[in-house]
Amino acid sequence: MKTEFENTPDIGEAWVAAVEFSGPVDPALIKLKHREIVQDAKEKREQEIDPRGRLGLARDDHAERDRKERLETLLLVITSQRLAEKLRETYKAFDDIRDRARELLERIEGLLRDARQDYQALMNNAARHPVTGEPIFPYADGSIETEDGRAVAPDEVQGVDFKGKTTGERKDAGHSRISELEQYEEEVTGIDCRAETHQERMTDPELDEDEREQAVDEAVRDADGMRRRLDEIGGRLEPRADVDREARPVETLRSASTSITVPSL
Repeated sequence: MKTEFENTPDIGEAWVAAVEFSGPVDPALIKLKHREIVQDAKEKREQEIDPRGRLGLARDDHAERDRKERLETLLLVITSQRLAEKLRETYKAFDDIRDRARELLERIEGLLRDARQDYQALMNNAARHPVTGEPIFPYADGSIETEDGRAVAPDEVQGVDFKGKTTGERKDAGHSRISELEQYEEEVTGIDCRAETHQERMTDPELDEDEREQAVDEAVRDADGMRRRLDEIGGRLEPRADVDREARPVETLRSASTSITVPSL
């Protein structure tokens, strides 16, 4: 995940400020200096915001900068080199997960837009109820329904020509595709938020090293499942054949009072 670091103070100041006294380093003092550096950086950036409103500092970007600053500070002051390296690698792994999630969200957004346009085209091509004017859809089994699934008696639609019109099966497939993509959108958004939560927890300045290592280990355990699920969703984003295929030749829907021509699948 690409993040710009501009106008940030020298992160080494945290350590220098913490050790400019005699005696052992006090962890509480290190945390205090860390907070001061982060606050100074935030205030400096806020003073340099373009007065015309081109902020370049959206809330998410601002939060990301704060986490990056905390990470760099922690990597400097953590006494265990092993933990520092594990924290660095795990944080980077979640950067990659969030990049993948955002890439998928862009794809889903485009596919949803197309799916909704395609569904609207199906609605525009639907036969209409002769009395209410609402779209109606014939199924291969001879039944007829409205868009919301209400059954329509054949004698209500005498004289309606269903030839070339949207079938119930195609309408259902189009609706199902939209629902599927919306579910994926919600799930991928949740994964992105969970990854951010792990990053936030791992860089919490209030944790001691044991607590931080526990947070990193929990994140590592969650990461593989998150990556797998993103890969699964990515593999399912291709357009569905049952939505796009052409209707097959027509057959006759039998009724007691009239014959209505319907496309069959």
